Amino acid sequence: MSVELSPGEAAEVANSAYALRLSADMLDAATAAPRARGAFDLLGGARLTGVTGLGAAALQQRTGFGYVAFGKGVRQGECLVSVRGTFKTSACDWITNARMAGVRGPSGFPVHAGFWAAAQSLLPQVRRELRSRRDVSTIHVVGHSLGGAIATLMADSLGDTGCGLKLYTFGAPRSGVELHAEYLTDKLGAGNIHRAWHDTDPVPMVPIFPYSHVPCRSPGHAMKGPGQRVNVDAHLMPEYMRSVGESTWASLPVLQPKLGSLESAEAWLAQAADSGGASILLSATALRLVLSALDWILKQLGNAAGLTLFGGATIIDSLARLLYSGALQSIRLAGMIRNLMLAAMRFMGRVASASVSITVDFVQYVLGLLFRFISTVALRAVEAFTG
Repeated sequence: MSVELSPGEAAEVANSAYALRLSADMLDAATAAPRARGAFDLLGGARLTGVTGLGAAALQQRTGFGYVAFGKGVRQGECLVSVRGTFKTSACDWITNARMAGVRGPSGFPVHAGFWAAAQSLLPQVRRELRSRRDVSTIHVVGHSLGGAIATLMADSLGDTGCGLKLYTFGAPRSGVELHAEYLTDKLGAGNIHRAWHDTDPVPMVPIFPYSHVPCRSPGHAMKGPGQRVNVDAHLMPEYMRSVGESTWASLPVLQPKLGSLESAEAWLAQAADSGGASILLSATALRLVLSALDWILKQLGNAAGLTLFGGATIIDSLARLLYSGALQSIRLAGMIRNLMLAAMRFMGRVASASVSITVDFVQYVLGLLFRFISTVALRAVEAFTG
């Protein structure tokens, strides 16, 4: 039975994929992953190249995106797939990250269009390498940032190989809707999915609802990141390597999730909306709780998974109308939605009257500000990454 990669091994493997962005020498990847090179033939591995950007050739770029390597010794029969994240100098990568539209993914569920397009540019190369070996029983798929989202969709697609699959991501954004997350969690098994993230890293907070993380209904391995506010440094792979250290997955110093029920979300929103309460300006905890509360409220209003089939502005428009309809349906929900809008404004350092009318236009305005803020900070985190 295959043994999972340790957090330290997986973190080094995720980081090593960046070494091949412009280099075709597998020695560079092997040097960056000393723990893995003893168990996997990194020097004999195959570099993967991928395409990011929009459809027009002038807006696309093909660069090194990671590698495939096969196990040796006690890892004989195992395969390692490492996928890099976005590099700060590649505008094409940023375009991929910015594409909010949804498409049908490998299992038929809506997934992020840009992430799936990037995964599709890599999968034929991975399958070609797998066909060259007949002894593969387990595939380890690893990725950081954008690479984590791509790795998630690749793990889904590779389910038809008949191999056992283990997925490891660091600071990854959401790649598909909740139905996809539920399906993939059941398909791989929650115990075979390791999602590590820092509480102050903005990238795991995007894309917005109705996209969802895997494993479904799990906080993953939530670790304390640098600082208390949303922090671009928290997204850096070296920070993740320091956080996991020599720990096992079971012994990682993880944070306990908050807002375990609608009632706790309601109580927190009431406190956060109070202009006389403690400051929540740019607080990473506050932002996570705002987004969690939004998720709780929307789930009371029914399944909105189809919203991912539209562009970003349409998603915000649709969410605003859905929240407004909820405010009309229930006095309790109306109070929560009002407090949600006020809490979001306070987080961004803006002021709104507690007596403000909850209209479609007002909700749309606040959500637009919030999502633009999250996207901007996430982009800065990506720009800060130096590999």
